[in-house]
Amino acid sequence: MRALTAPDATQSEILAQLAVTEALLSRVATKVSGHQRDAEIVPMPDLGLPHNVRRIHGGFFTGAYYGWESDVPMVPVDATVNLCGVSVFRTSADFHDAAEFSRRVAAAKAKLAAESRYVWNFARGNHFIILAEVRGDGGLLPPGRYLVLHASAAEFKDQYNGLYPTPGNWYADAVRHEEGADGRYLRYLHGAPAERFHRLVRMLEDYQCERQWFCASLVAGRESSLEEVLSVPHYGMPDSQSVAIGCQWLDPARPTAPLLTRPGAPLYLVRARPGGDNEVTTGRGRRLLTPHGLGVRSDAALDLGFHPGALGIAGRRYRLEESLAGAGFTAIRAFDRDTDLTRVLADCPGTVVAELHQKYSYYRSGDHQ
Repeated sequence: MRALTAPDATQSEILAQLAVTEALLSRVATKVSGHQRDAEIVPMPDLGLPHNVRRIHGGFFTGAYYGWESDVPMVPVDATVNLCGVSVFRTSADFHDAAEFSRRVAAAKAKLAAESRYVWNFARGNHFIILAEVRGDGGLLPPGRYLVLHASAAEFKDQYNGLYPTPGNWYADAVRHEEGADGRYLRYLHGAPAERFHRLVRMLEDYQCERQWFCASLVAGRESSLEEVLSVPHYGMPDSQSVAIGCQWLDPARPTAPLLTRPGAPLYLVRARPGGDNEVTTGRGRRLLTPHGLGVRSDAALDLGFHPGALGIAGRRYRLEESLAGAGFTAIRAFDRDTDLTRVLADCPGTVVAELHQKYSYYRSGDHQ
């Protein structure tokens, strides 16, 4: 595992668990390949807690790249892979005030429910829709209004055709189980089911871009222009032997990606550059890994306990079906542009090329203006 510069208390506890996950990935890859195979986890500056309890119980956390060598296709299912990312659109849409923005979002949600098979999920977890502004000299982006959307391909989540490890889905009978110590384990697919799983994830990269555009166009309205600036996944499979969770994998030829902060705070576009310890070689070429946000920390010691069907964390016990969203002991990390942006760019070299100021937003815990 690569070192993470100055981990906080939450990250230090997570890193200890990721060492176990890395060893289990290597063990399973060796088992299915028939000879020694290695694994490597690359933590990002935003390494933190996911909301998904099952993911933690399976040994996977947000803000990391999980790679393994294998001669036989293999996928760890408790990484709970789907395809999620952030899209930014320049728009001419005019929202007179917060109430108008909220009305347009509500109308888009209603239309999607009535006339589409898309699943509205912009108020789940850390997803959102934001109207942002670039002011003055915007650097890479000209001044104006921008819609920023963050969501996943929910249509391929926990349905029969989905990628989440739900009972009775298309691959449930093919899941294998590798036991570790202290309640740890690795559940995985190998062979043909793993190949199909990876093909679905790859298909969703294009699907997700189109899905984001359709949703943004409903919010902007038919009379408004909508131009995609970028659409960057931060959750998926960079290749058949890796999973990225809350971690962007950038082609060096297209190195610009968003850095999310907090409700109401500016968002940044960062152009990554080579030279750091955040480069990996994938089956699709060299990639630059970058964080997609700040990550979630815990105000209490995690003291993780892995029990059958339940996770012990911060003195509480959660069923695997539960979520940590809104849990009292968790919080998005604080952010200061001068100190924290410098810290992020020290671990993952890059340059801020645009700053977007949030004007109105729609997310799980309420509207913001």
